[in-house]
Amino acid sequence: MPMPHAADVILLGNNLALMVAARELAAQGQSVVMLSDGKRPGAHFTGMRVDNHDFDIGMVLFEQVQRGEQALDVDSYNPEQRNDSARFTRLVSDYVEQLVDTVPVPTPSVYLDGQRHPDFVIANRLDYFASSERRADLAQALLALPDPGPLHASRKLAPDYQGVGYAEASLANHGEPLHALFELLASKITHRSTRDILAPWHRLAWLPLYYPQTLQAAVRGDVSGLSEYPFRAAREGFTGALVRELLPAMHQAGVQIVDDSVQALAVVDNGLVVTLGDGQQWAAPRVVMGLAQGRAGELLGVAHAPPKGASVCILFGLVEREKLRQLDSCLLVLDAERAIYRLSNQDVAADTQAPVCRVTVEFNPAYAAQLYPDQDEAGLLQCVSQELVALGVIGDAEDFRMLRRIQADGALPFPDQSLLDYTALLRQTAADWPGVELTAGLLGMGVSSFNDQIIQGLKLARSGSKS
Repeated sequence: MPMPHAADVILLGNNLALMVAARELAAQGQSVVMLSDGKRPGAHFTGMRVDNHDFDIGMVLFEQVQRGEQALDVDSYNPEQRNDSARFTRLVSDYVEQLVDTVPVPTPSVYLDGQRHPDFVIANRLDYFASSERRADLAQALLALPDPGPLHASRKLAPDYQGVGYAEASLANHGEPLHALFELLASKITHRSTRDILAPWHRLAWLPLYYPQTLQAAVRGDVSGLSEYPFRAAREGFTGALVRELLPAMHQAGVQIVDDSVQALAVVDNGLVVTLGDGQQWAAPRVVMGLAQGRAGELLGVAHAPPKGASVCILFGLVEREKLRQLDSCLLVLDAERAIYRLSNQDVAADTQAPVCRVTVEFNPAYAAQLYPDQDEAGLLQCVSQELVALGVIGDAEDFRMLRRIQADGALPFPDQSLLDYTALLRQTAADWPGVELTAGLLGMGVSSFNDQIIQGLKLARSGSKS
């Protein structure tokens, strides 16, 4: 049998963290091979090319908010510390700007009570509460709240908060009327209850967790102390442009990319060997994994599969700008009678002024099937397209020219105890493999974000330079 090909580092998978690490490690002079297991480098962040149009997969934007003291030493990044990537936002921003130009995104909107409001779910535009038709009910509920005590949202980083359910935390901090809206959103996105969601990882389900004092100030019309959370987009309206620019930079640095499927991972005397589907082998003292959890579990010998997440259906389509009735950068739909939970317009988000806009529509197929029973696929898609008219996005369903539909069953991580337990099992199992390192969702909950993966990649390269 021929000798395995040798490398200093094998990057096993295709996520963004591996791409960042690959470029940096190769620039240091190390021999680097990415074994992508048949997947495109960049994973979710690479987007899709549909009929000569570049689409992000749903709402994918840059987050460059610099709050608190900023750190430069990536060695100090700790994936087990919730939201630790916030300390490195400046570093991430500098890295992004090396590859793509970015522009501010107009405030996203929430559709509620038949109207659009500045987004109070992901963008922190709490001024909604002072002018809302629901103001009186919200104010009364907030004033009647007992002291949240150990459930106060300010404690969500505390170790004993880890097992708190989102429903319990939300009711204690938000009151029943506001929690009911967040329960609806969770149902639309995950088709499950917030009782199962672990509160510290609420953002994985696109849910907020505000201090009651912050909400009380917002309802009174006072300064809440919480500023709008801004997003940025690539100037061309395609966040996947960063992956597109990073790929040739990897090649130029000398990274070799092999896209054959991976068959096995094994420990040998001088390191690790990866066997591909065609029998080809690669050996290295260091293997960094950036695979989906289930796939990593298979190769590491984990006995059972990861818990199934929420399913999502995404429609990719075009709308002529002149036919748009509302210029939404992103619209979150808090309406139980609509299957759509989010609509994103890449060209409005980046203000490209393109005559034809790229629009993605997201919904949970199980929620849609419950809302529109006895519909075949074509009928269900027609119902969803009609929702764009009801939401005031377009005047006629035909104005949305759908190019492609994808459905990812169980693809969205559901932040419950079973997922927390499985990520812990992956880490424990990997620790028994000498030379194996993990990235993104293999490291734990809430560390697969764009920013986290860039920091992980830079840290991997930094640690590699010391070995």
